Amino acid sequence: MFDLPSSYASLERYTNDLCGFITTPLVHQLTGGIHVNDALIYDAWQALPQDWTGWWSSLPDHRLVQHDLVNAIDEDGGPERSLLDESRPESLKNWLKALRSLALPRGQRPGPTIILPEILAARMKTKKIAEVSRATAYIYNMCLNKGITNIIDMGSGKGYISISLAYLFPHLRILSIDGSESQIAGSQSFATSLGISESRLKHVVHWIDGSPALRARIEDWAGGERCMLIGLHACGSLSEHMLRYFSTVTCIEALAVVGCCYNHIVPRSLSDPTGFPISSTLRKLDVTLSSTALMTGCQSPNNWKRPEMDSRPEGTSVFSKRRFYRAILEKIFFDKGLNCHPADGSRPAWGTRKTDVANFIRFARRAMDLLKIDYGKISDAELTAYEQRYRDCESQIAILWTLSVLCGKVVESVVAMDRYWFLKEQDAKGIDIVPIFDFKVSPRNMMVVAEKMVFHDEMNDCENDGD
Repeated sequence: MFDLPSSYASLERYTNDLCGFITTPLVHQLTGGIHVNDALIYDAWQALPQDWTGWWSSLPDHRLVQHDLVNAIDEDGGPERSLLDESRPESLKNWLKALRSLALPRGQRPGPTIILPEILAARMKTKKIAEVSRATAYIYNMCLNKGITNIIDMGSGKGYISISLAYLFPHLRILSIDGSESQIAGSQSFATSLGISESRLKHVVHWIDGSPALRARIEDWAGGERCMLIGLHACGSLSEHMLRYFSTVTCIEALAVVGCCYNHIVPRSLSDPTGFPISSTLRKLDVTLSSTALMTGCQSPNNWKRPEMDSRPEGTSVFSKRRFYRAILEKIFFDKGLNCHPADGSRPAWGTRKTDVANFIRFARRAMDLLKIDYGKISDAELTAYEQRYRDCESQIAILWTLSVLCGKVVESVVAMDRYWFLKEQDAKGIDIVPIFDFKVSPRNMMVVAEKMVFHDEMNDCENDGD
């Protein structure tokens, strides 16, 4: 069994507590009940516990609060963790302790690493080198232990894993699948330059959506041979499609997939009954995660660069200022009855340049241009008045955003447990959640691993019993 948080020995109890925590009113508010962009519309600050907001308001700089909150959930601990611990309200201490105790451990599990030759490493960034070095070693050892020589790389992208495995281990046969023609073309070109033949590394352009058509294509390529299915940072619901292919394609006997981009996970609905959660276990617990909650799962606050506390508060980040300005602008749109949201209910998004946050009027006019809102609907005087009215709320928006992303670790843990229980319900064996990478380098470091209980294993067991 994989490593649970230290206070748990039972998967069932851990799952129940984790899902119970994620559905509490406070966590629900922070992860989508009141989006931080709507904080000024729905008085999100006032909805927080008063002993928390009262304490935070007494501190001289909101960056102290952000620093303290992030340090409080740092898995590594360290001296900074207790910066304000003695004066922190008891209820806040307990909430942070619960959040920290429910997050799956992220500390990298010891294991082999392959030193990539320069010809492979030269086209990768430092982070990717570390990931591929570790992942190739783990995948190869798993294949070796299972006697598997056929690998299917789904969502192969630029082919980092596929090409590395093919180059380092010439006896392997690999199928590289991606929905992007340009990605496949680039991967194929590099493989050819390395002398890797199409018979050893076959490239296929195919959208990965769980369809039977891809299943048939995989089975045709495998030709009855046993295979391992892999994916390095399989985006959104791609990981879930991979779990379903693992459970339904007969030739696939092993799985290793690292997920990412949880905001692209499709929630379960009447139009998509196969969406998240995919396990019966979490469905019975009535677990749902909003798009905002899933977005928090993509955040890694413990990897954030800490601000220089001796710098002026007005020197806060562009990102923090953008959050504050966005909240004011949403309040203006709301008060004016301007509905700028797309028909599907999603939030409008636009690129923000550093110069856009030089002042609020410039930020607002840039947004109105992109959203095609006539300037006559909101005057400069009105924009200035709103900024003045809410000028003391910047710290509140910053703290609300920080609280929201703190929940990311438990959101990611919920997603991981959903995938674990799905595999368990499909009678997979050897299910593991491996912190495969150094999370300080690669925050999305949880690899879901499983093997299939296959007929030849059962026959071997029967033969051993008869000896």
